[in-house]
Amino acid sequence: MELDPDELAQASERLEGARAEEILAWTFERFEGLRIGLSSAFGAEGCVLIHLARRLAPTVPVYTIDTGYLFAESVALREAYRAMGADIRVVEPLISIRTQAERHGPDLFARDPDACCEMRKVEPMRRILTLVDVWVTAVRRDQSTTRAHTPVVGTAERPDGSRVVKVAPMARWSRSDTWQYIFDHALPYNRLLDEGYASIGCEPCTRPGGVEGEERSGRWVGQAKTECGIHHL
Repeated sequence: MELDPDELAQASERLEGARAEEILAWTFERFEGLRIGLSSAFGAEGCVLIHLARRLAPTVPVYTIDTGYLFAESVALREAYRAMGADIRVVEPLISIRTQAERHGPDLFARDPDACCEMRKVEPMRRILTLVDVWVTAVRRDQSTTRAHTPVVGTAERPDGSRVVKVAPMARWSRSDTWQYIFDHALPYNRLLDEGYASIGCEPCTRPGGVEGEERSGRWVGQAKTECGIHHL
């Protein structure tokens, strides 16, 4: 698919003040016939995105990465959305945790979290990008300073250098907007979020609490790291 950077930039500017539903409607109409896929790690915002998108396109696929380190609650929530009819497609790392430990030593997540994330999250995301032409994500700008400038419409790069359209319909949403939607629509969500966790990733690298105003500060506590890397593609 040939992408026109000017068209995407203009669309992003035009949709800046649009509702998430309007951005999704534009996405499904503009890229009709192309491979559109959602990504979700089943955080609160990911659950909202699935519900929003499926109201317009019930069969849209939802790609999710199972790192092998997920909380049991996260896996249960994923399966709850599958039972609700969502087309959940699980992508796993190319190597098991056991093989990773044999090659790189145990607990790589503690010694070199970037390397662990590369193998267990970023590489699977690269494979997902070969399966879609349009990647719809639940990223919000208020989640962290690293996401503060997320465009509504941008691009991401595949391993071969080609690019996919990347759409963030919830970019302007706040944490309170997200929870209001969940409660208004009685959506299932990860119950760990009721137990002091603000953002949930892999179990060894996620802690409750965090710095006020930095939703992702409970991730990789003690490390100079707040992103796994998939949103740098």
